[in-house]
Amino acid sequence: MTAQSYPIIEITGYVDGTYRTGKFHLPKSTVEEIIRTGQLVSNGFSQALSAISRVVDDVQLDGISIDNGAGQRVWQIDAELNCVEDGQWGYSDDASVLDPGSATGGDRIQKAEVLLNYLETGTDSLTPAKLIYGGYSPGGFMPQDGVDVYIEDPSVDIRQSDSSTAPLSLTCVRTQDLSQPMSGTEQNG
Repeated sequence: MTAQSYPIIEITGYVDGTYRTGKFHLPKSTVEEIIRTGQLVSNGFSQALSAISRVVDDVQLDGISIDNGAGQRVWQIDAELNCVEDGQWGYSDDASVLDPGSATGGDRIQKAEVLLNYLETGTDSLTPAKLIYGGYSPGGFMPQDGVDVYIEDPSVDIRQSDSSTAPLSLTCVRTQDLSQPMSGTEQNG
């Protein structure tokens, strides 16, 4: 079993007048995998605390928090967009196709615009993107060929002083695809 050595992000969105699925290969990237922890319920949620209070006989509830498990799995990706062909960039792997939905053979500015066109349509639990990376890949050791994610804080820095690359940064947060049927006892993600 082989792990995918660099991230590939698949995004389906309404681009150039039609729904398309774009693939974005990021071979020149670094990936930081983390578990984002935090409170699901804190003292600010009075209804939840009222219910807890009834269970624990109205004792003082200072400092109670509920975190719903270990937290969310997050991939922070920093990459470089290049003027060279790094792999598919948009709906077509043909380097001669250059339009609002594909820029495989495009320059850094064209690649940035195509990615932003897909991201502008939004990713969430109803329309998740797919991250293919590490064991979450065809032939990988995880049971899924990719992870459903939504994307936070994408940014591309087009610098005039550097005409060959553009830094890209985005965060992929694991999510459940709510457009698919789910079982209350069996989880795929």
